[in-house]
Amino acid sequence: MASEIQLFAIREVSELTGVNPVTLRAWQRRYGLIKPQRTEKGHRLYTREDIERIQLILSWLEKGVAISKVRPLLEGGMEAPLSQSEQNEWVEPVLTALSECRRGKLEQLLTQLMKEYPLPMFIENVVEPVDKQVKDPANPLSAIQKALWQSALIERCAGLISKNRKRNGKKALLLSFEPAQDGMTHTIWLAALAMSSEGDSVTILENLPFNGKLHGLEAAVAQQQFEKVVVMGESKLPQAILKQLSRLHDEFHCPVQLNGSIAVIHAGWQKPPTGVQNDGEQ
Repeated sequence: MASEIQLFAIREVSELTGVNPVTLRAWQRRYGLIKPQRTEKGHRLYTREDIERIQLILSWLEKGVAISKVRPLLEGGMEAPLSQSEQNEWVEPVLTALSECRRGKLEQLLTQLMKEYPLPMFIENVVEPVDKQVKDPANPLSAIQKALWQSALIERCAGLISKNRKRNGKKALLLSFEPAQDGMTHTIWLAALAMSSEGDSVTILENLPFNGKLHGLEAAVAQQQFEKVVVMGESKLPQAILKQLSRLHDEFHCPVQLNGSIAVIHAGWQKPPTGVQNDGEQ
């Protein structure tokens, strides 16, 4: 008797591979890279072979291959044409839209790229190169391009976070106590989107006052029943704020996580189980 084939729902596959369901559907519909089975109600079911194929797709993307060129590599075992031009295929259209101040085209590209690529790859292969270009002092269009880039990216992130919030149950509070030093304010929104993709219902409080106690923080956490607080920043936090964060953990039993440089700056200032969790990860 043949052994029963184990099948996985799309949410399980997402957790196993780190690829969100929206991207998995896009890979199937637009490029035919995966062909999951369907239940009678139309729900997708994936085999272990499908999961291995998804991991293989990820390995090609990590090598810089555009998603549109992955299929022949999967089917034919071809060598990947790795080159800078491959990565430019992700970035050049965005830079062109910024140069021509084409908001609609930029939104279209962001929608496509953020649907087709896992968020960490999108950040590494699109956001970081574009950030570098729009911040370049030698770029005469830097001010306009930076404003347009951030506006469109934040709007896209906010839309996805809002959509996820309707189904995510774990309330999380994301704090930023200072303006971004380089003026790139989309970083916190990308961090919020990452949390949202992992199941958090994220509330963002950015650019909070940095010069003393933040009145009402403990009450907000208690009343809204946030399950964790994440703090992003690149500078040393005032003692008054550190004490508040410690109280959230010790008295309100709400885990606090420091991200960015402050995780290093304040490493060990208070350790579990009586203090704040520092992992230093973005």
